Amino acid sequence: MNKRILVISSLLVLGFLGANAHAMDVHATFNELDKDSNGTLSEAEAGEDAVLHENFLQIDTNQDGQLSLDEFKKFIQ
Repeated sequence: MNKRILVISSLLVLGFLGANAHAMDVHATFNELDKDSNGTLSEAEAGEDAVLHENFLQIDTNQDGQLSLDEFKKFIQ
């Protein structure tokens, strides 16, 4: 597991980053997790981060089996 992703997403979830850094890091983290660059995170891709993995079903609000950037952002906020 990429420890950088885990640390960044954990910090984002806990709200330790400022608003501008938060927006930049949300996109950067999402893009880094999106290994196939299709604009969504599969459960396997989300599994690279313990927080996302544990909360995948709750984050996937439309229940399509993928996390969109919007779903990811809502979870981080």
